[in-house]
Amino acid sequence: MYRIISMQGDEIGMVDEVLYIKVTESGSFSPCTMEEAVGVAVNSVAYNLLGHEDIEGTETVIVSKCDGASLVASQQKVLDNMLISMLEG
Repeated sequence: MYRIISMQGDEIGMVDEVLYIKVTESGSFSPCTMEEAVGVAVNSVAYNLLGHEDIEGTETVIVSKCDGASLVASQQKVLDNMLISMLEG
């Protein structure tokens, strides 16, 4: 999994696969490889990748690989503890 994070540290979203994009000669966006990319698309919204400003008027983001299973496991622990507290109290 990948986390898409704004430069302010806010999480834009989490995705299984990153949709890397580039700007074509006509000005439209096209899917591309990571090496060709100037940005990413998340929920149909385009963002510049750190180090690029090719997509005018958009926010710059960082793509960070993360372990999805660890995130799910930690959230499950929190939910389990909440349920136990509710049942005991």
